[in-house]
Amino acid sequence: MAGLNPTIERGPVRSAGSVALNLPRVVMSWEDWLTFAVAVITFVAIGHSLEQANWVDGMPPFIPTVLAGLAIGMLTARTRLHALAIHPVGLLAGAVVVVLVAQTYADGPTLADRLADFRVRMVEWFHVVRAGDISNDNLPFVTLVQGTTWLAAYLAAWCLFRWHNAWLALLPGGFILLTNISFLDGQPTGDFVVFLFGAIVLISRVHLQKHLARWRAEGVDYPEFISVSLIQLTVAVAAALVVLAWWLPLGNQAKAAESVFDTLARPFTSQSDQLVRLFHNIDSRRGANLHTFGNTLPIQGDVTLGSKRLFEVNSAQAGLLRATSYEVYTGNGWKAGDRDSARVDARELAVDARSATYEARTTAILRVKLLSSESTILTPGVPLAANLDTRVDTAPGQAGDIERMRSRVALGPDDTYNSFGSVSTATAAQLDAAGTAYPDWVAERYLQLPNSLPQSVRDETRRIIAESGARTPYQQAKAIEAYLRSFPYDLAVPAPPPGRDAVEFLLFDLKRGYFDYQSSAMCVMLRTAGIPCRVAVGYVLTPGSGDETLYTVRKSDAYSWVEVFFPSYGWVEFNPTSDRPEGGAGGLSQPLVPSDPFVEPSLEELFGPDYLDPTGGAGPVQEALAEDPVINQRFNWLLVIIPLSILALVAAAAVGLRVAWNWGLAGLDERARLWAHTQRLAGWAGLGPRAPETPREWSRRLGRTIQREEPAIRLSQAYEESRYARPDQHRVDDAEAAASYRSLRGALLGRLFGRKKPRP
Repeated sequence: MAGLNPTIERGPVRSAGSVALNLPRVVMSWEDWLTFAVAVITFVAIGHSLEQANWVDGMPPFIPTVLAGLAIGMLTARTRLHALAIHPVGLLAGAVVVVLVAQTYADGPTLADRLADFRVRMVEWFHVVRAGDISNDNLPFVTLVQGTTWLAAYLAAWCLFRWHNAWLALLPGGFILLTNISFLDGQPTGDFVVFLFGAIVLISRVHLQKHLARWRAEGVDYPEFISVSLIQLTVAVAAALVVLAWWLPLGNQAKAAESVFDTLARPFTSQSDQLVRLFHNIDSRRGANLHTFGNTLPIQGDVTLGSKRLFEVNSAQAGLLRATSYEVYTGNGWKAGDRDSARVDARELAVDARSATYEARTTAILRVKLLSSESTILTPGVPLAANLDTRVDTAPGQAGDIERMRSRVALGPDDTYNSFGSVSTATAAQLDAAGTAYPDWVAERYLQLPNSLPQSVRDETRRIIAESGARTPYQQAKAIEAYLRSFPYDLAVPAPPPGRDAVEFLLFDLKRGYFDYQSSAMCVMLRTAGIPCRVAVGYVLTPGSGDETLYTVRKSDAYSWVEVFFPSYGWVEFNPTSDRPEGGAGGLSQPLVPSDPFVEPSLEELFGPDYLDPTGGAGPVQEALAEDPVINQRFNWLLVIIPLSILALVAAAAVGLRVAWNWGLAGLDERARLWAHTQRLAGWAGLGPRAPETPREWSRRLGRTIQREEPAIRLSQAYEESRYARPDQHRVDDAEAAASYRSLRGALLGRLFGRKKPRP
């Protein structure tokens, strides 16, 4: 029978299985591995959300970056080295990971080629940053986002496994996720739900582990599988909360919840001018404003305008609404040059009437109601005045030429103002005969071109002008306008490749585009022919988008055009984009000034010899200036932000001091910690222990010096008992030790801040 039941040799298999089972415990316990698994699920949701955003075409995956950050952070946190020693190693490993991931976006057939391209393009980008130029290279953005994601994961693992703080671990990742969602559709997604679910479980896990560690130190018994039971309960509660939060907002509640989310996301969706300058080629499907009216105008690709309502304006007919202009071409876009800035009070003329007097111009009035926040004042034509306090930017030394007008107070939804602009009424014959006697300030400022402009652009301009037979500046402007209007209108064209001039890219590669491309090309080409001009941006009123004289301006109405200077006649608008009517004499702006009671020429035919102060007299302009703007009083969040910021700084300082005070004392019992704190304070006061002194000898010397000999001896006795005696042999109880420490602390602090010299 024994032969029928031979003994099965299980030794080697069991041994191998045991090794495999116990191998992870070499790094950390199964409890910590479970926490690590929850962290992986939580942060993979962040990586997946970033991948779904598709900020740029060909973006490298984020999940490997997240996993590498968590792994490196966990390993560095588990070492016993000081943070200052191990962090450089961890950050260096992270830099290697980020570069290896980002180089897949660079150009080159081999790893060495891509790394070389990565280095060259990053160096070029840093030069762009220092020069205040415009970048159209997405590689720095890819590197920045990958690096930020890795750092968030790394810090999360460090906070979990070194500091045992789940809240600090989740904050950076939550910030990244919220920012990513806010730039997409602005509403919670499945990844947000997974992150929320994982965050709840992670917080409960870390909280439990702290209790388990304390219970083990105190010898408290607890159920063997309490960890498994609690995680099951936490998962069930978290799932119920997520489902409830997902389905609860219905009807009006849903709108309220959406409003709250938009409010929280607003700080992340407001793109600063610097970010637009450096990272304008990223894809934000949220539909942010194409033009920020800041100091730069990058030429973007694959544009999505959006349909959000921005303004309601009263205008006689469709036309251009000017916001600002740009005069410095960089090859990748436009910048505002040096400007003079001045404060102008409400109802005052913002220009110098003597230097702003031109022939064949008139005044147009615009009544604007804001539906969203915007500080730049829209005007019909070149800005003249507004019925609210403003700040105007002008060409240096030229108070008669306003390039941008901004409100001096924050404007928001339901605010209203009236603005006034100067629009040309010159005929083609008048502009044709204007000549080329440009003022010095015009020629110096509005003929700038970069040295890097390709010669092919100049050659193409000469070819177009020669074939058209144009002789005067006006004829040449119309010829170039007509040529560019032959290009199909297309918002989906790509941005200029890195290192490629935008105008050359449009003329010889794309041959199609949208208003920023065409306006840039026309202005650059005119400058090569010696014709001063600048690019203006704002909005265009679409025929049929309004009721009689009331128009609704949306994000999709964003537009740019070219303003060409003609001696004696000033700035005249041209439109080289084919989706709207052409410019020049009788062009796109003149419908704003028909002979109509709503808007009619005034200001005495724009600063004629009998010009009067606009605040006096009668007429449409004076009446519109006299109207009061509507500026709603809003809660001043600075009253909350400043105190909260101060409290946050105080709290951060308190936390920092507490961390510094307890630095290096982890693992010590209470008596040893009190003794270490006393030594630390005494060292700051110049009374630290000497090399040959025992604790009892040093305590006597310290006590005599600060006149606290009895508390010092009692604390040293408590320290010695904690180190060398059993708990049942302690003669100094914990309360006495704490009281002795407080007595010594008060004396040492008094000596420290009283700057008393130690007695010998």
